[in-house]
Amino acid sequence: MLAALIPRPDLAPVGQAELAAAQRFLSAECASRQSSIANRQSAWDSPMEARIPGRFVVGFEPGEEEAACAWVDRQGGSVTRVDEASGFVVADFPQGCESHEGRLAQSASLAGGIRYFEPAVRVTAAGLPNDPYFIPDQWDKWAMYADEAWDVTGGSMDVKVAVVDNGVDWQHPDLAADFKTGELGYDFIGNDNDPRPDNFGVPQSFHGTHVAGIIAASRNNNEGVAGWSLVQLLAVRVLNDTGKGTTDVVASGIRWATDHGARVINMSLVSEYSSSPMEAACKYAAEVGVLLVAASGNEGADAVGYPAALSECIAVGATSMDSRLASFSNYGSEQELAAPGADIISCVPGGAYGHADGTSMASPQVAGVASLVLARNPGLSAAETRAILAASAMDMGAVGRDIQYGYGLVNAKRAVDLAAVYVARRASGGLSPNGDCPHVAGTVIVRARTGLPVWVKRARIYDGSGRLVQVTGSGLSPGTYFVPAHSSVLHPHSSSYPSPLRLLVLD
Repeated sequence: MLAALIPRPDLAPVGQAELAAAQRFLSAECASRQSSIANRQSAWDSPMEARIPGRFVVGFEPGEEEAACAWVDRQGGSVTRVDEASGFVVADFPQGCESHEGRLAQSASLAGGIRYFEPAVRVTAAGLPNDPYFIPDQWDKWAMYADEAWDVTGGSMDVKVAVVDNGVDWQHPDLAADFKTGELGYDFIGNDNDPRPDNFGVPQSFHGTHVAGIIAASRNNNEGVAGWSLVQLLAVRVLNDTGKGTTDVVASGIRWATDHGARVINMSLVSEYSSSPMEAACKYAAEVGVLLVAASGNEGADAVGYPAALSECIAVGATSMDSRLASFSNYGSEQELAAPGADIISCVPGGAYGHADGTSMASPQVAGVASLVLARNPGLSAAETRAILAASAMDMGAVGRDIQYGYGLVNAKRAVDLAAVYVARRASGGLSPNGDCPHVAGTVIVRARTGLPVWVKRARIYDGSGRLVQVTGSGLSPGTYFVPAHSSVLHPHSSSYPSPLRLLVLD
């Protein structure tokens, strides 16, 4: 039935072009990160209606929590929440404080131990059109060649995927098998270990459950729908039942998911403005090796929302049944991939099923395919997985990357095929040019303890935020760094490397 109603193009095999593209995408990450940092819309750029009245976020230096709380108290505010791991407190100030927020910001900048002071910005679940079209079930999986990808792999419970959203009905019969007792997730709204929505009767409470079903609803169980991959789900509730919340709580959810082993984090939520806590949390997750996937937003505008617009995240736009960008989908230079997001059927709380539209539905399609790739090839890094998704996507719109579709429509079969080719070539050494350091697709691997090669010590080294951390001589702490193309000294075989070069320093 689907074959007759939803035609799909012939599946071209992956080959050398896609393999080379994956390597190019890896090497371009540094430039993308710098552009994102330079062009971001900060919390201070947000209008008053985008903020929580009287609420501010105060970032503190390591060990300076008490100093930050004391400063809040001296300014007449009260601390409502502390995130020690992320290094910030959330504080409420008296009504009308917005009229002298400049004085508060100046005081914070002069106070010892405070890293930043900014308003709390609202974030909501990516908007959903009100008039869904009821079409043949799961056309989305058909268009993305799920059936052929499942012939290769069905997923693995060893891969943890976090759904950072407004809660998941983990007792749903099509989702229960994806959760482990004692590891359901966390509810940052209710501050407990039960991450279900509080009231299934609230219309928007379906959101996180619907997202989770797209990723991991059980297959071949004679129940409802089929999700992308067998995975272990972590439900991280950062929005209330109506899909409302703040970026600082989202930040706490990202860090919690990272610290609890998530390899993929899906964020079907969007804010017009970024915030320091959310940026720091995404940077932390990316540096640890988590793949971050986020919805671009649903205003039909040239304006990718946050966190999708951050370079650490894959920004996902939504397509409709005609293989075009959906009318509601946002787009822009940060758009990286596209996936079906119109008339998508999935789980809803209480054991039921329903259709929904939005980039909220497109983002988990990408997260689900990523989890398939990782299940088949668990040794892939987040950056490699991201590059494989982009390199194997079906080009749409203008040739090459464009602002509407990014690199194109994600194709599950091509992704798992390219991953297999990539891993085999990497294992055989086929990705490594001659040199004194191991090299994998634009990444040179060195060990800090055994001493850095001379060319590394003499190069200009930047961290993931674009900060120059070394010019000459000194050693590097374990982590991920970048050597730009214009660095005065590079590896003697640098002509074999793409630029900018990623430098992975192991302990």
